[in-house]
Amino acid sequence: MGHSNYDYSHPPKTQAEGSSSEITLPSASRADRKVTGASKGHCVASTVLGRGAGFKVQAESNLELANLLVLNARRDVTYLKEQARFDWRDDTGKARTHFFDAFVIFNEAQQVAVTVKPMVRLKSGRFLDEIREISRHAVNSNFCDNVRLITERDIDPIQLRNAAMYRSIREADEEADQRALEVVGSLRGAVELRELTIQTGLSARGYRALIRLCRDGLLVPESNVVISPTTKLISKDL
Repeated sequence: MGHSNYDYSHPPKTQAEGSSSEITLPSASRADRKVTGASKGHCVASTVLGRGAGFKVQAESNLELANLLVLNARRDVTYLKEQARFDWRDDTGKARTHFFDAFVIFNEAQQVAVTVKPMVRLKSGRFLDEIREISRHAVNSNFCDNVRLITERDIDPIQLRNAAMYRSIREADEEADQRALEVVGSLRGAVELRELTIQTGLSARGYRALIRLCRDGLLVPESNVVISPTTKLISKDL
């Protein structure tokens, strides 16, 4: 199937964004192994997360990619990697290795190992028995504080669409970001994103800067919706 073709919406890019012509490449993936190649019935994906130039990540399914995008958008996530290796010994003393789909540090403190599986893979109960044993050893060995199992039921499609948008505007634009802050600083009540964009006077650059403020929690939609030009936003914590 090749790379993921999930329909992730994002605002338009502009060559005018940023003041430097230098290109900084993203850093290498933090994963402890490379994902296997695509094959019939099997999807692999890669993207860049973080801020600025960011860092590469890889995923073995759309669901894994969705989980990484949502985690990347959370403001309490201070470290994120995929395909985290955990070496352990089972109760018979046999050496084993398990790769968690993600390893996350929240607020520079809580360490969480994440395994991602579609609901259909849980029906037999065999994987649940396996991950319970692995989780027990992972926590007891201080590899992590806890283990979380993520399925498609845990992925909010609205949060996912917004998370994908946040990923696409990760690179700062000093002039536009400052102008967006000035516009939002005088905001009273709820105003549509497109109106705020007009007020910045920077077209697409202003739009993307305002989306960055949404990512940072300084602008908040009135309701849980996919952010679009007609979304009404209110200021927070300014």
